[in-house]
Amino acid sequence: MQIIDTHCHYNLEPLWPEWQKHWVSAQASGVTHSVVVGTNVTTSRQALEIAASEANLRVAVGIHPSEYQEQLETPATFDNQLVSLSEIDTLASQAKVVAIGETGLDYYRLPDDQALQTQIKAAQQAAFEGHLVLAKKHDLPVIVHVRDVGEAAYWDVLALLKKHSLTQPFILHCVSGPIEYVKQALDLGAYLGLAGNLTYKTADHLRSIAKVAPADRLLLETDAPFLPPVPHRGQTCEPWMIAKTAQFLQTELGLNLDQLHANSQFLLD
Repeated sequence: MQIIDTHCHYNLEPLWPEWQKHWVSAQASGVTHSVVVGTNVTTSRQALEIAASEANLRVAVGIHPSEYQEQLETPATFDNQLVSLSEIDTLASQAKVVAIGETGLDYYRLPDDQALQTQIKAAQQAAFEGHLVLAKKHDLPVIVHVRDVGEAAYWDVLALLKKHSLTQPFILHCVSGPIEYVKQALDLGAYLGLAGNLTYKTADHLRSIAKVAPADRLLLETDAPFLPPVPHRGQTCEPWMIAKTAQFLQTELGLNLDQLHANSQFLLD
C-alpha cells in the first residue's frame, strides 16, 4: 500500500517539534509523501523548515479562517503578523510549496454578538478571496477549509470560487456540506479530501459524499493531529493512522487505493 497524505500538520503541536518520529512512523505504514499545511505565517514557515530536510515532503502556505476570528475577538493581544497575506505571497514562491492554504470560511463557532459575527464573516471572505488571487498569481492549487453548523459557509465558498474562476485544481479539505454544493464544486474542478472522520458511525452523510464523486477526484488525508480514525477516536491523530482510514475506504466504500495515490500526484510537482 502506497499513500500520499495530502493534508497533515507536522507543524502543529503535539506533532511539532518532534515531527521526525511521526514522519518515520507514517512511512512505515505506507506513506510515501505528505503535504505539510500551514495555518498562519508562523506555521507556514515551520512547514517549509520541516520540508527542507525531507525530499518527500511538500508544503502548502496559507492562513486558516479561524485566525481572522481570533484577531477580531482579541485585537489587543493578537499578533497581526500571523495573518499577513503579503507574507504568504512571499513564501508561496519557494520551491517546496505546492498549494495555497489552508484557507476558506469557518462559521462553526461564531460569537453571539451579531455585529462581531458580521465582521468575522467579512474578514474571512476577504482573506479567502486574497488567497484565491495568490493561487492564480503563483499558479498553485488551493486547499479549502469549510465548516458550519448550517449551510451558509458552504454556499459562500462556492460563490467566491465561481467569482474567481479558478483554472487550477482546488481541494475541499475534510469534505463536508450539502450534496448539491459538493456536486457544483466538482463541476468547478474540485477534489475531495477524505479523512479519518469518514470512519465514524455518525458519518453516513460524509460517506454519501464520497460515493457521489468521480473516482479520479478523491484524495486521502489525515489532518493530523486532528480527526483520528476508528478505533483511535478521542486520541491525537498521528500521521501513521492514515493507513487505518485507507483500509476503511477500501473495504467499506470499495475505493481503489492505487487510484487515490494516482489522484494525488499533482501535489508532488
